[in-house]
Amino acid sequence: VGFVRRYASNTEVLRRFIDAGDLGEIYYAKASCLRRLGNPGGWFSDKERSGGGPIIDLGVHIIDVCWYLMGKPKVKSVSGNTYRKLGNRSNVQNLSFYKAADYDAERNDVEDMANALIRFENGASLFVDVSFTLHARKDELTVKLYGDKGGAELEPELAIMTESHNTIVNIAPQVDHLGFDFQQAFSQEIATFINSCLGTAETLSPVQDGVEITKLLSAIYESAGQGKEIHFG
Repeated sequence: VGFVRRYASNTEVLRRFIDAGDLGEIYYAKASCLRRLGNPGGWFSDKERSGGGPIIDLGVHIIDVCWYLMGKPKVKSVSGNTYRKLGNRSNVQNLSFYKAADYDAERNDVEDMANALIRFENGASLFVDVSFTLHARKDELTVKLYGDKGGAELEPELAIMTESHNTIVNIAPQVDHLGFDFQQAFSQEIATFINSCLGTAETLSPVQDGVEITKLLSAIYESAGQGKEIHFG
């Protein structure tokens, strides 16, 4: 399963701090991936082929990296909302955005924007919001985690917050890539896949995790469609 953000160097660095107990018990995470104008169109906006919009395209990555760093706790319940208010805004001029090869402004039956509150059996919670298009001032990508000993930001830049000698301290890791580095992360994912096939490495993203995240994404859409919280058995 291609959870590429698990293989990013900033995720790997933060994971070391978490595994060493520097953040303590992580009880809350918050992640946003908001595009003000970024519906790729084509198969991305065709629910029959894509399965959904920004939640399944963008949200999957930020939900997974939070869940992964939180220790992959069991999901207790999901409450989600989806909105189709703006369409693909093909009328907008003078501002370019990525378009799929099969872009068709007439075809768009996925959500523009979605949010969700995910509760876990250990008492922790995760809030996420995503959009293909939104009346926002600028695009936004943030991933934040909060523990009882410290906090951390993974995006837009890696940072760690804690206390030392009764003083709040912000730690700025000195690393090559503070944010998500596309080439490094995908290269590492591919290398790990090859090595796992050769039996010299263990994957960071087993198929069981893919099943759990797919169930979680489905629950967000189910909750939004039914207008109620979905409880996991």
